Amino acid sequence: MINPENPSPTSLYLLIYWSAQYEVKDISIEHVDETIEFHGSYPLLGDRSRSGVEKVDPRFTGTQARLAQSIQWLDLAKKFARNKELRSYLPTSSGSLSQIGLHLRQWSASLSIEILNKISLTVWLMVPAKARIATYKMLRMVGHRLYGASDPTAPVQRLPLGLFLKYDGDPDGFRNEFNALQMVRRYTSIPVPRPLDVVSVPSKSEDSFYSRDAYLLTSRVPGHCLSLCQDAMSDEDGAEFVTQMQGYVAQLRTIPKTVRPDYAVCNTLGEAIRDTRIRDANPIGPFMDEAGFSQFLRHPDEPSRRGHRILFTHADLNARNILVDRVGLPDGSKSWKVTGIVDWENSGYYPEYWEYTKSLFEGFRYRQRWRDFYHKIFKQFEDYAREFEVEERSWGEGDGV
Repeated sequence: MINPENPSPTSLYLLIYWSAQYEVKDISIEHVDETIEFHGSYPLLGDRSRSGVEKVDPRFTGTQARLAQSIQWLDLAKKFARNKELRSYLPTSSGSLSQIGLHLRQWSASLSIEILNKISLTVWLMVPAKARIATYKMLRMVGHRLYGASDPTAPVQRLPLGLFLKYDGDPDGFRNEFNALQMVRRYTSIPVPRPLDVVSVPSKSEDSFYSRDAYLLTSRVPGHCLSLCQDAMSDEDGAEFVTQMQGYVAQLRTIPKTVRPDYAVCNTLGEAIRDTRIRDANPIGPFMDEAGFSQFLRHPDEPSRRGHRILFTHADLNARNILVDRVGLPDGSKSWKVTGIVDWENSGYYPEYWEYTKSLFEGFRYRQRWRDFYHKIFKQFEDYAREFEVEERSWGEGDGV
């Protein structure tokens, strides 16, 4: 049954009457750290003790189901209105000597910690691979107890000490992600995790491209998945999100290609690419040119499948891989900021339209206004309307499924 103690004001639940049971669905449209606890997806609202307690009237739950999301939207509308009113005021001045001194002390302290961390990491990486893997397995269990299980569709576990662990993945994909993170941190100011260790041992699996004993250790970046927060963001917040992402995509496109000059389309290591959009992420390539890459797609001879620059590409900028958080502004209002971009295992050098079309590969999960925001992100770079039309048609025909 639902536990009503300390319910979150921004997380309501939908109760659906079904075969004498009530399915409980979270319809939260703003991320919260605490949600209402309940036992099972289909808790019976009737009397399980057979003591004659009267059942809840189904008409009540039906009314609640119709009103729950409306209440959420009304609450958000009030928040948007208050924030807009605050933003109408001129921002207050900042930058006093005391604040500057505080920032300098904080910077000095963080620099000292960074040096110590580098020394500790260097020593840790000297430990044999099997011992590091055994430690990561233990930390994964600790993280499970402290923070709960990870999403089964995304084998990532939060760990203590501000760490994240990816596991049960393709060793080559982890190596590529480790290298991609290093490159992004070296050439851009995009907020991404710090890659700390990538390690694997031979797998007993018959699949030569898969290993259950592969691990990627990174630092944790703050924020929540955009997919959990996008409906809590106003149109002004969405416009600011577009501006931030345009800047980050522009930076990605400046990352130089320093590997395998004989191959144009490849991962960040100059090796085969793996993309969930193509043949279930099985390795393909690398390719000498765009034409070779296009042969693995539907409609390879379409004019929109050729003639593009090959650029560094994240290749999976969907709403689950972009982290955002609410931040305070000098005028007292609050806005949303992109705090991290994660999951770089598919990244590499692709035709320039690929970042755009792949970001909307799961566009059916977005509301229309967020599909519009994504279109606006890439509109400043080039008109990729023909490329998007061919890709969308290919998806409908089963390409990438």
